[in-house]
Amino acid sequence: MVRVDFMKTYLKVIECGSLKKAAKALGMSVSTVSFQIKSLEEFYGVKLFKRDVNGIELTEEGKIVLKNVEYILGSIEETKRLILNLRNREISIASGMVGIDIIFSIKTLLKAKYPDLEVKVELKGAHECVKDVINGKVDFAIVGDLNDGAIRENDLFVTELGKDLLVLVVPVDHRLARKDTVTLEDVLSEQIIILNENYGITTSTMKALKKSGVNPDDLNIAYVVNDFFSKINAVSNGLGVAVTSFIAAWKACEVGLIKMRKIANFDGERTVYFIASKLAMESDKLREYADFVIRNSKKFFSSMEKRCKLLN
Repeated sequence: MVRVDFMKTYLKVIECGSLKKAAKALGMSVSTVSFQIKSLEEFYGVKLFKRDVNGIELTEEGKIVLKNVEYILGSIEETKRLILNLRNREISIASGMVGIDIIFSIKTLLKAKYPDLEVKVELKGAHECVKDVINGKVDFAIVGDLNDGAIRENDLFVTELGKDLLVLVVPVDHRLARKDTVTLEDVLSEQIIILNENYGITTSTMKALKKSGVNPDDLNIAYVVNDFFSKINAVSNGLGVAVTSFIAAWKACEVGLIKMRKIANFDGERTVYFIASKLAMESDKLREYADFVIRNSKKFFSSMEKRCKLLN
């Protein structure tokens, strides 16, 4: 059986680009590093590197081994973190913008039911949330978009929490705020403000446009912003319009910052998910916390679906 520290040495060699540089970084002799790499090669039965005067280059087999090593080390680190968090009674929840109005309420409800539990919450793009679950940085996440490859290639627990709708948001005095029916043609005629592709709202929008028969390249993108609040602020100040999450934007609409409109003939419904690693769900205590988050989140998203049906 190969040793974990040999796997870490392998990653360091890849990072440094040579055995000599890796040996210096690790405080080892070159012969020790070479022995550890040779042990890995014998274990997997392949050559990991091509060596030349410029250093090393991964073989095709080495690239496959790299993925396996990263998975093994990531799983070990996640297990250690889960054990530590259980000991310290801590959990962490990340949320995309679809959870902006629920994540802190969930934290309050968890603290009320489990007073000794430390709950950490983070708001970020959906795809960053998924990566953090995969990499063991957070226990749970609530997101409005999933990369299918991430689900297939990683050991994730996924369950549906509810539905969201992608809608158009415009300045309160915009012509489309008064139009009887807003069409995709109307959207394509406007300057569009979007979030970067770390956000599920953006990738969901591109998928929905394709499903609705529109090439995303036909959008007249005026600005790409790096957070949801900048997006809403840009719209409210008349810099453009935006396709966004009904659930994420409804409060800004209620307080009069923006107007929200449904888009006719636009396949904008999307699913909201709860995700965790399957390893985390093996813990009875974490499963109990997860079930509590799922149960209360479903109530919130059910009420939001009813609000959405009232939108003109």
